Amino acid sequence: MSSKAKEVIVPPVGVFRVVFLYVGQGDATILVVPYGSTFRYVLLDNNIDRSAGGINTEELLKDLLDDGLDVFINTHPHRDHTEGIEAIHETTPIKEIWHSGHKPGKDSDSAYQEMRRVIKDIGPANEFKLFGSNSTNKIRKADGSTTVTKLLGDITYQVLSPAEYLCDDIAEGEDKERDRRIHEHCAVIRFSYGNPTRHILMTGDADRVAWEEHIMPYHQTMVKADVLSAVHHGSRTFFKYHGDDEDVYETHIETIAPEYVIVSAPKQDESRHKHPHDDAMDLYEEHVSDPANVLHSGKNRESFIVDIHPDGNWTVTPDQELLDAYGYDNDGGDGSKTSGRSASVSSSRPGTRLDKQPMGTEHE
Repeated sequence: MSSKAKEVIVPPVGVFRVVFLYVGQGDATILVVPYGSTFRYVLLDNNIDRSAGGINTEELLKDLLDDGLDVFINTHPHRDHTEGIEAIHETTPIKEIWHSGHKPGKDSDSAYQEMRRVIKDIGPANEFKLFGSNSTNKIRKADGSTTVTKLLGDITYQVLSPAEYLCDDIAEGEDKERDRRIHEHCAVIRFSYGNPTRHILMTGDADRVAWEEHIMPYHQTMVKADVLSAVHHGSRTFFKYHGDDEDVYETHIETIAPEYVIVSAPKQDESRHKHPHDDAMDLYEEHVSDPANVLHSGKNRESFIVDIHPDGNWTVTPDQELLDAYGYDNDGGDGSKTSGRSASVSSSRPGTRLDKQPMGTEHE
């Protein structure tokens, strides 16, 4: 049966498609991974944000998938990266969960427990932990110590964070200390495909400490990426310790050298943390070839689709059809969808973004 989700998200055979969904204050990214003539489907993080009119991922995945979700990857168990995963599992069963192994403090425990209930349901054989490695396609079993090579379709991936020694260090801390350092412990993963190889770097909320002390000293040659997901919804914590910090760290962004940066956040006045931060956006724009290549999903309430072809050609395309079909703004209150976007959102769209043409030319 056809659906808007399938129409927009399922790519041509052999194409690696990554869909950065607009979910308001939070992250949710769908990876459609080529696997011979078929695909594997991965959800990386998830969030529910009705107040900013985000996409209802539960309804979207129910329309998209006929045989459940192959993998849910959680960079860290903060609510805006984990919320709603139990409801998704109930309607679209999850086969495997990969997660950072972080045990948060009390403030983040509810989201963590939601994921733990899903893990209990699918069993330890389908739980895997993310630990930084210099090798591709390496992951740990649920015991946290047994490393295995685990393929994810026809792409390769490399887990750059968290470091095992860091996990042990944080686990020994008190409740508040563990929760304070959760972004230092966040998973960072690079996904690669094509010949020549193209890279997409997913960063969760990994802060400056994570990059400066734990990632760059050990993985500096492995962070290069064509597309970078902006850390922590465009927060300055990627570059600074605090807002008035004049000591700006830029070694990571200079080494990553992205062509595009994708910022998953609502408008600033819709974000309780005022994401994305202006100073961070300025720094991102300084490190791409064209400032227009820093794409903020909340600016026009749109998702972004990255396609990588086997020959290494790739495109970045904006999409508003998924939000039109599955956005919480379009819920009529009885579970039905209205036919259009709210007037406030429609009026904010610039006319140049109404088509679905790739943003710029195809990249070679």
